[in-house]
Amino acid sequence: MPNELSPQEIQKRRNQIVDCIDSQQLNQAIRLLSELAAQTPLVTLRERLEQVKMSYDFMLRYLSQGILDPQRDDVLNHIIGQLGTLTDQCVIALLERESPQVIYARRRELSGTSLSHLLAEYRTQVNKLTLLGSVEESQRDRAAMLQVMKTCEQAETTIFNKVWSTFPTPHGDAEIIAQFIADQTMPQPARCLAVMALFLGLMTFYDETKLILLIDTYTASNDAQVQLRAIISILLVMNSYRRRVEQSRVLRSHINAMTEVSTFADDVAMVMYRLISTRNTDRVTRQVTQDIMPDIIKASPELISKLRNRRAEIDPDVLEANPEWQKMLEDNGVASKMEQFSQLQQEGNDVFISTFSRLKTFPFFHTLSNWFLPYHSDHSVVQESFADDDHLLRDMVARAPFMCNSDRYSFCLTLRGIPESQRQLMRIQSQQQMDQLDEMKAEQVVEKLNLQRDTIATRCVQDLYRFFKLFSRRREFLPAMDSDMDFTGMPYLSAYTDAPETLMLIAEFYLKNEFDQDAVHYYTLLLGVQQHTDPIVLQKLGFAHERLGNIREALKQYKRYELANDEDLWTLRHIAGCYRVLHKPDKALEYYERIDQIKPGQVSNTLNMGHALLENGRTDEALQYYFKADLMDESKHRAWRPIAWCSFLLGNDERSLDYYNRIMDSGKATMSDHINRGHVHLCNHRVADAIADYRQALALTDHNAATLRESILEDLPHLQARGLSEQDIRLVIDATIQPSSSVE
Repeated sequence: MPNELSPQEIQKRRNQIVDCIDSQQLNQAIRLLSELAAQTPLVTLRERLEQVKMSYDFMLRYLSQGILDPQRDDVLNHIIGQLGTLTDQCVIALLERESPQVIYARRRELSGTSLSHLLAEYRTQVNKLTLLGSVEESQRDRAAMLQVMKTCEQAETTIFNKVWSTFPTPHGDAEIIAQFIADQTMPQPARCLAVMALFLGLMTFYDETKLILLIDTYTASNDAQVQLRAIISILLVMNSYRRRVEQSRVLRSHINAMTEVSTFADDVAMVMYRLISTRNTDRVTRQVTQDIMPDIIKASPELISKLRNRRAEIDPDVLEANPEWQKMLEDNGVASKMEQFSQLQQEGNDVFISTFSRLKTFPFFHTLSNWFLPYHSDHSVVQESFADDDHLLRDMVARAPFMCNSDRYSFCLTLRGIPESQRQLMRIQSQQQMDQLDEMKAEQVVEKLNLQRDTIATRCVQDLYRFFKLFSRRREFLPAMDSDMDFTGMPYLSAYTDAPETLMLIAEFYLKNEFDQDAVHYYTLLLGVQQHTDPIVLQKLGFAHERLGNIREALKQYKRYELANDEDLWTLRHIAGCYRVLHKPDKALEYYERIDQIKPGQVSNTLNMGHALLENGRTDEALQYYFKADLMDESKHRAWRPIAWCSFLLGNDERSLDYYNRIMDSGKATMSDHINRGHVHLCNHRVADAIADYRQALALTDHNAATLRESILEDLPHLQARGLSEQDIRLVIDATIQPSSSVE
């Protein structure tokens, strides 16, 4: 039967049916699906849909007759699952013949090949490679081994394509896949790829059999590489298909068995954190590319020139030991930027994506499965990138702590074009890095197991992030890494995804990186699940609200925290600040006075007491606090501006002008300083001096006349109180803005 619908129309129909299924408008879903199935050439799909329709009609008839059916929920969930699967099968039947999408290309390519046959051929090649490698190293036929190695790799790719593109997964194939993943005699990278093939298939069409295979793989495996790829995939899939998962009773028993694994709770918390951390990647990338690296690159020529003038070898170890050279690093700002970069690395941030994103154009990355391939030294790309004596470089790439698998392959491919002279320099640097890695390893023995699992998870998540952000055909899959990564309330797993220690870990991440809305969400959840909440949660929740501008809610949480700790200076300051924003300076003053009682003599608090008094209209009293602060703060003179302003408000123009002149002489005058000194001149009828100051202020706004006008008119009540009319003030503004005006 000819296809009468365009690919866009087919996708639109699919979305309509899925929406109806999700909202449980099943009669409408069946009607729309019947129309879609009528376009397909497959009679079996229409027959199966008719059976589903009959089951649903019977269920409704029993319900209308008041017949109790204790299994009704299970029947309904089965119907819903069948409707979802049939919808996807109709879409495949309509698109498979001609669609250029990668899944349909792979299905056409592999339609006549069974998974069991592919695996049998692969085993044969693996055994052949093992046999070739069993002889002594000096007698090995390297060319033959490399050829068989490439044959094995091609077979792994074919198996990957077969597993992910098969929908739905037949029961027989499911058993074969499970046995293959569990077979320790098979290469670990191939088994890891099989896990990721299950995941990728689920990112195309929901297949409960594939999800069960992932769950059972995590439960049964004792291989951290396999196990952690499985749990990462499980969380992403369950988050993407929450409603489908929630409606399945079959999944419950498999998930219950998975939760019995001893590392499960820790793995869920770790993986959630690593996945959520990807939301910070764009910010970190901007920081590295726009702030850190440009400054390092800018300073580098000058630094290298100075080092060459001293005829010194550019040796990092020597450089660090020489105080003069270290000072050069600090003076150039390089040391600070390198420290920032190192800190980002230590926190697990993905600092290299901007560098390696440009290295994903190699033909190697045209092969979809290679984006998920664990790095291993026996891969042909690695073998062909290093010379036999390149042990240092080879080890450095294999052990580099901050490079994911995908980036390691990019690095190896890049090495092929590097001249021998540069390779030699890299070998020297590699030795230094290897020594540092050995030191790090010695320090981390105690947490070796947890560190190893975290490293594996981090690299796998970074591989996934690169695939979903950089692969040319990424839009053909569900955008798993574009969600808000909120795994809370996960069906069957909420006891783990909503565990207090996990919520706290994630809330802290969001607060630190200024995802304040998300921080509010997690801290609020934390308050709901903990019976005896650490009061610090209230303080941090208040701070997140304050940064969002939710001042009343912030004040509420700060006040709750105050009940537990009424002498926390940080909180008292923020409570006072909230009262000032809410225009309650009298309440703010109460808190500043409490701070002064707890820790007297603080310049900043003395200034704040002055600000609160000024905002309350008690200008004389405010001025006394500013004088006091100025005596306490002789080096910084933070009180000069408020002293000058209060003096102006009180009519003491001589003192006001004196302090504004001091500010000008300091070389730190702002736009507001020039405007305020202009006010003093204007109130004393020195119009030319006023306009001169206003023009200097205008220059500091990059000649933005609207900004200047708005800033001057904000002070209109104070100027009018000094006897100036609004008309005169507006004329002065116009005279300021028009440079050609002659003002004598």
